[in-house]
Amino acid sequence: MNDGDEDKALIHALSEWAKLSPSEVARRAGLAVSTLTRPLNHPVKHRLSGTTLRKLRAKFPDFPGWADQSPDIPDGDPQIDYVQVEVLPTYAGMGGGGTGEGEPEMALVPRYLIKNVFRGDPSDFVLIRVRGNSMEPVFRHDDELLVDKRDKSPTQPGPFALWDAEWGEYLVKNVERLPGGRVRIFPSNAEFSANEVTHEETRILGRPVWFGRRL
Repeated sequence: MNDGDEDKALIHALSEWAKLSPSEVARRAGLAVSTLTRPLNHPVKHRLSGTTLRKLRAKFPDFPGWADQSPDIPDGDPQIDYVQVEVLPTYAGMGGGGTGEGEPEMALVPRYLIKNVFRGDPSDFVLIRVRGNSMEPVFRHDDELLVDKRDKSPTQPGPFALWDAEWGEYLVKNVERLPGGRVRIFPSNAEFSANEVTHEETRILGRPVWFGRRL
């Protein structure tokens, strides 16, 4: 059974156990319906994300199939247990932004984090260093964020890494979709102000799913 078949089997089993259609399972978990129906009806490149699984698990905690979904940390040679993930040159600002200019870099990230926890490939992610304090207390100056490039929809508001075309810089801010084709970009730190722009004025890179922090 390949990865796609495993996801299909999980969706079918959860739907049957909950006595709900896959569409209704998605709705009750706060997911877009297509999150579960697309893997059932079409060939897909990516597996269900860790965020999707966490939402399903939170809504249906008694589903016995979760016992088969716990990620295992592999043993063995550390060089085998890490994968290379792209690093955004310079940084992304939580205040003033970074240009992204610089030499390409790669970083080693635990394989189990990419494959088992977030159920993706290394190319699905980018590691971003952040500067500034507009996103405190969620993120802090000098945090390193692992950003999932598959999740670019602010239908569910939250922090995103994005490119601000007006200022020509990378940012990490909260993003919320508004009516009329606009989005609201706002900080977590109340000392900073929010901004509204059109979809054309910004490009979402992805949603942060993990971060590293200096103690």
